[in-house]
Amino acid sequence: MLRLISSLIESLTYPLLLVLVMWLSFFFNLNYGWELEQFGLQPHVMAGLSGVFFMPLLHENLEHLFSNTLPILVAGGFLFYYFKQWTWLIISGIWIGSGIFLWFVGQQGTIHIGASGLVYGLVFFLLVSGVIRGHRQLAAVALLMVFLYGGLLWGLFPEYIRIMNQNISWEGHLGGTLMGVILSIVLYKVGPEKPEEELQEETDEVTDEFPYWMEDIPEKTDVEEEETKKEKNEEPTIIYRYVPKNANPWEKDDPV
Repeated sequence: MLRLISSLIESLTYPLLLVLVMWLSFFFNLNYGWELEQFGLQPHVMAGLSGVFFMPLLHENLEHLFSNTLPILVAGGFLFYYFKQWTWLIISGIWIGSGIFLWFVGQQGTIHIGASGLVYGLVFFLLVSGVIRGHRQLAAVALLMVFLYGGLLWGLFPEYIRIMNQNISWEGHLGGTLMGVILSIVLYKVGPEKPEEELQEETDEVTDEFPYWMEDIPEKTDVEEEETKKEKNEEPTIIYRYVPKNANPWEKDDPV
């Protein structure tokens, strides 16, 4: 139990540090008027490429910041718990890959800020990884997050965002989703194995299946087994025939 708690605390350390940087950036920007939004990602502008690195750390308001804080803690914690030494590669791939995607497909003249793309990437990475690996715990975690944050799915459709009149970067969401799915496929052979209980269940299912070619063989009764033993132990019958001296043993007797 203590080992599990220690692992969970260790898994939350870096997600907490990331969230802390997000909150500090928002606090200083709000109180000192630093206008950090200008460092957001600007599509199709070379100077705007720096936003690939700064965009996830900047948020417009408290609602925006709150909406990304808890998902990053939960998804990031599970990522560090299950994938350990591969976590930084996964986060970097989603962070940079989704930003570059957004820079190419985003609308020119706009500035994109927020960690939503990272959130989408982490959630869909966990979800697809759990499904293709057959890792039920991992898939259940991601499905729970999708259920708790149902807006994740709607955030991928620009028409819905337009109808709801929300200022949301669906391109960033799509970029994070694509990177999460791609990385889950590329890193299919690394990361967590199936839990022991799942492997045991599969083993039990296999051993419980009786070979089809033995199903119709009836078991011998006690009487049949006894008769078989008698047949094995029974001495052979010897037949004696008298042949007169000097007679040809192979000559047939004259018919009577």
